[in-house]
Amino acid sequence: MPVKPYSDFELSNTALKTKRYPNPFFDLAQNYLPKNIKTLFRYCRNFFYTNGFIRNVVTKLTEYPITELQYSSNVDPKIRKKFKVAFDQKIKLKSLLIEIGLDYFTYGNCFISASMKPKRYVVFPDGQRKPLEAVQYKLKNFKVHATDPKTKASVPCELEDDYVKTIDNLKFVRWAPENIDIEYNPITGRATYYYSIPAAIKKKIIAGNKDVMMDIPLVFLDSLSKKKRIKLDPSNLFHFKRPSLAEDDMGWGKPILLPALKEIYYLQTLKRGNEAIANEHIIPKKAIYPANTTTLDPYTQMNLGKWKGQMESQIKKWKVDPNHIGVFPIPIGYQELGGNARGLMLTPEMKFLEETIINSLGVPLEFIKGGSTFTSGSVSLRIVENHFITYRELLQDFVNHFMVHKLCNLLNYPSVEVKFKTFKMADDSQTKQLAINLNQMGKISDERLLNEFGYNHTEEKAAIRHDQIDNLEQQVESSKKSATAQGEAQLIATKYQVRAEQAAADERARLQIEAFQDELSAENVGVPEDHHKIIDRYAQQIYNMPPDQQQITFQKMQQNMPVTFGFVNRKVQEMWQQDAIEKQQQEVAAAEAAQKQVAEEARSAPNQKEVGERKQDQVEISGEKKKGPTKGNV
Repeated sequence: MPVKPYSDFELSNTALKTKRYPNPFFDLAQNYLPKNIKTLFRYCRNFFYTNGFIRNVVTKLTEYPITELQYSSNVDPKIRKKFKVAFDQKIKLKSLLIEIGLDYFTYGNCFISASMKPKRYVVFPDGQRKPLEAVQYKLKNFKVHATDPKTKASVPCELEDDYVKTIDNLKFVRWAPENIDIEYNPITGRATYYYSIPAAIKKKIIAGNKDVMMDIPLVFLDSLSKKKRIKLDPSNLFHFKRPSLAEDDMGWGKPILLPALKEIYYLQTLKRGNEAIANEHIIPKKAIYPANTTTLDPYTQMNLGKWKGQMESQIKKWKVDPNHIGVFPIPIGYQELGGNARGLMLTPEMKFLEETIINSLGVPLEFIKGGSTFTSGSVSLRIVENHFITYRELLQDFVNHFMVHKLCNLLNYPSVEVKFKTFKMADDSQTKQLAINLNQMGKISDERLLNEFGYNHTEEKAAIRHDQIDNLEQQVESSKKSATAQGEAQLIATKYQVRAEQAAADERARLQIEAFQDELSAENVGVPEDHHKIIDRYAQQIYNMPPDQQQITFQKMQQNMPVTFGFVNRKVQEMWQQDAIEKQQQEVAAAEAAQKQVAEEARSAPNQKEVGERKQDQVEISGEKKKGPTKGNV
């Protein structure tokens, strides 16, 4: 970019013009400092895009202090969710704050305005309106001329905007500081802001670019037609301004790069020197020559032209075949010129200058390049932390007093107050341990403790409650399974106990039958079977009889065969008792199966309602009940 160097000269004794510094405190870089704030902005933008470590400093200062938003605990969850959707998904607040920081630290200024995207219509002279995108128009003297649907003639029309107030149409626009003019009154401290339309936008408007004409504010057209600047509404403008000294242009903030401009100029000079050294000395120049000996002087006794031709021929053969061996009648001398760039490079001086520039930006060197000494206990870190806290307060004022205010006024959002999560360094263990101790002593709440660690109290409380419910459900399920296992074990034990009792009863019956063998033989004369089989056969027959037949058979057997009756009656009673036990077990199994089916149906239909709660079970009452018509006199 063109600059105007300092033009102070003095005549020397040799009558030649020699450039002299006007002041012993000045240096060569002083002659190339920007003369106005707009040129300074262009310098800063160029350095930001072309110097890697300057960009690194600015991006770290911008991104590091930005954390998530927190809402007051008394804010309704629905309102919190509404603002979260607006900030995170629609406005993309974090990206916007990073862009604001880039402008703030690079230019020293950032200008933000809120804009609502309009729905634009073309209004014809008869009052008819049509959407701008549906009309073929031309721009003449910054006035829209369109074809009238009735007269088919080109007539001048007016533009009219309808605003659909939704979060999707609300945008927060950053203005380029180079296009802003500030008229500042140092007596009253009042600043008036004007915007000049850039040449590229002006060219598109004059050409009638539809994408630009769809939603550009109508005041831009008025500004171009009247050839005046646009005065920005102070109620719709937020100016981020870096603090500066009391001077003539106090309306502007000064860039963070301003103190480092001389060092950057010096660094650029060293880079140009390194570039020249690399181009000139990085690759050595090779030379060969006939060596002089004590017996032969090649410069007086040889044809050097012929020697040169033979040497070039040998070099060509060597390039074609690297294994080629050349035969020379005299020794050959070899010498390299250059190749000493490493010793000439200015890398140490450039590294020192980069560190000096970083320090002049007000940032500790360890914050950019890292280092073992950069811990939470270091003084340099505390300085950076205090700077970040001040910058975060500025961002918080912007969010609460500008963004939330616009959401409330334009979209009728409820008024809330937000803040950033507490900014703490990751290794600040002393503060964290102190917070834990205060919480254990009951001096601070759990919410304050969690906020110190960067956690949301409401979310963590809900997560703990969910974990407790989950643990209780697991305990209940485990208890159910344990009880089921114990019940099944008891059933198995009971089954085998019944079998053992049955075996013992059979053994007792066998012994009793053996004791009454003679009586049984006398009562069952002519029956060749074993007495045990006879009793089992009688018991099975009676068990299968109807109840009334069983009673008659028992009475006859008791009269005719009293001993056999006793054994058969005992056997039938045992069979009835076994039937009762099996029936009870079946009922228990059926009840468990029914309960399991109900549980499965409840899980498969979570929205199922009980009887009386369903819609078809409800009775609609429409008005009072009226008496129907009757016959006769009442």
